[in-house]
Amino acid sequence: MRFHTAIGVVMVTSLALPAAPATAQTSPLEQMEVPFHVDSGLVVNSTANRVAAYSTVVRVPDATWLRLQFDQVVLGESPGEPTVLRLTARADGAVQHHTTVTLGQWGNTSAYFNGDAVELEIIADPQAEPSLVLMSHVLAGPPGAGGNDGGIASICGPTDDRMPSSDPRACRAAPVGCTAWMISDFSNCFISAGHCAGGLSVMQFNVPLSNSNGSWNLPGPEDQYAVDATSLQAVNGGIGNDWAYFGCFPNTETGLTAFEAQGMAFDLAASPPPVGGQTIRITGYGTDSSPNEWNQIQQTHTGPYVTFSGTQLQYAVDTTGGNSGSPVINDDTGEAIGVHTHAGCGQGGGANNGTGSNNSGLQSALANPEGVCLPAPGLGFDFPDGIPMLLDPDGDSIRVEVSGINGGDAESGTGMLHYSTGGAFIEIPMQVVSPNVYDAVFPAIDCGTLVAFYFSAETTDAEVITNPLLAPDQTYNAVAAASQTVVFADDFETQQGWGSVGINGLTDGRWERGTPIANSICDRGNPGADADGSGQCYLTDNDSTSCNSDVDDGATILTSPTLDATLGTPLISYWRWFHNSFADNPYQDTMVVEVSDDFGVNWVELETVGPTGPQADGGWYHKSFRIEDFVSLTDGFRVRFIVEDADPGSVVEAAVDGVQLLALGCQTNPPGDVDGDGIVGILDFLAVLGNWGPCPEPCPPSCAADLDDDCQVGIFEFLLVLGNWD
Repeated sequence: MRFHTAIGVVMVTSLALPAAPATAQTSPLEQMEVPFHVDSGLVVNSTANRVAAYSTVVRVPDATWLRLQFDQVVLGESPGEPTVLRLTARADGAVQHHTTVTLGQWGNTSAYFNGDAVELEIIADPQAEPSLVLMSHVLAGPPGAGGNDGGIASICGPTDDRMPSSDPRACRAAPVGCTAWMISDFSNCFISAGHCAGGLSVMQFNVPLSNSNGSWNLPGPEDQYAVDATSLQAVNGGIGNDWAYFGCFPNTETGLTAFEAQGMAFDLAASPPPVGGQTIRITGYGTDSSPNEWNQIQQTHTGPYVTFSGTQLQYAVDTTGGNSGSPVINDDTGEAIGVHTHAGCGQGGGANNGTGSNNSGLQSALANPEGVCLPAPGLGFDFPDGIPMLLDPDGDSIRVEVSGINGGDAESGTGMLHYSTGGAFIEIPMQVVSPNVYDAVFPAIDCGTLVAFYFSAETTDAEVITNPLLAPDQTYNAVAAASQTVVFADDFETQQGWGSVGINGLTDGRWERGTPIANSICDRGNPGADADGSGQCYLTDNDSTSCNSDVDDGATILTSPTLDATLGTPLISYWRWFHNSFADNPYQDTMVVEVSDDFGVNWVELETVGPTGPQADGGWYHKSFRIEDFVSLTDGFRVRFIVEDADPGSVVEAAVDGVQLLALGCQTNPPGDVDGDGIVGILDFLAVLGNWGPCPEPCPPSCAADLDDDCQVGIFEFLLVLGNWD
């Protein structure tokens, strides 16, 4: 019998983390791989009706559950209804239907079925092409397997006070034995713990009571959802840096997403609030044996909010193994403020532990979704003349065409241009050319100014869609300039005079030029490819043997050759990569970029990357800076990149690619300006007279005085110069 005790709310502003190592709280599903041979051969439906072209029963005597894994499935093309693989549990009649598409989404596996037998059928039309199914083994629940208090019980008091609950937003993660929950982002994707990421395969909602011995009962396939592995982003970095963000495919039986079926999702706070007497709720699928039927079903409990420090949360709320990944809910507001990850109560401390929603890696993942978490916009944006890299300083425009996609319809007249020259974004209605065709008109902008911009329009349902989709976190970028000349460009395919040194006791990770190691071989935060596609870049070590390619015990400096920054309005641009979010002392180191105008004697900071923020989580970022905003314009310009592994040591990876020094032309030449000095006068008149007549081949652009590109200099040029004489 379970006893319940009231726990009063207490206010604690700080508390040391447990003295003993906190333990992650998973409780994996017990399973065994059993050989089972199925070979249907090529089969067709030879009757006049839609029937089973093949049928067999997969049975593992006394198994508590089955999950089929197929070596190969071919479902023949059909002119009528598609051929499907139908799976039916003999124990409770639960059914799953697989098409070629859903088999791919499920990785050639089935849902989890209760009992020890599943009927397998190929359902086909008479005209369907041949089908085939091959299987060599099946996953099964061991006979007699039961539940236990598995993993770590972390009860924050004398009794376990959790009670069964039915929050439609939370689910059981199989087979890892964790908890996950939906959030109200673009695509209503899921959050769980990073240490659960390796076993996030199937999300199970509406979980029934367990059996009398504690073994799992499975919901029907209509409540099971396959995880999209391409959507998964996760970090298993210990307390305060342990999170997973991912999505699931629509259900095979209902065609609905989990959110469409469940109808609710958690609002995720941008940051946990300061500790101030709030009540915290943890809802999840922890182990239990009192009674056994409550083992790893959904249960909930509340308790006091204890600590919020950095990205670490603590709370005195009961949890057990299987609760890893549960939402940390501010019960006063209903918002999720983090993810529960580690035991603490009974582990040398008085509170359990989680990762705050303010974790920069998690926030970066939310801002940069992948796979099915990428939203499907209702509007498409096309740019028939392209997106320019230069904007005329006197004003410019971009043609934008908006159309409905993915079931959306465009509301005419709602197009907006959003641009920033370094401050807040300014919104300007785009000029309507025709229904849903616009000109985005930029005002005059000082030459050399970096401009970030994006576009938006509304659907007929008043939904605002941006392009790029994740704007303003992602934008288009251009420079206000009349012209651009490349003074220096280095894609690092050859050595152009860069220098690399180690300082402050560096033992490993010095800058070197090379081809990045693929992430399938080494993935410790290192780039898996260069940024500009040439093949090589500069990076901190590149050791494919040990994959120990990061900076250790000091700093490494990469310094450019001396460059001439006296031409036009000079701009320095480059691609950079920085990663410092792995488990060992994450988010404490930086990458510093500096510039010099005196050949490298003195240096001025251009930017610092890290120690926190999404750009400390890896990824190539393209950056540009107007040099005169930082140093004088001289022929002694240099740029350098400094990466350091400060004490205590952490995993620090960095890379640089595609460095360019650009000279921006800020003079828009008036008509008739042959020599490009911005003035129409005697020199232009003499150039026209001196080049009078046909231009030499090839034409154009054989003679600058040919102002109308007709391959001759004559009366048109003469009149143009006279008409614009300054």
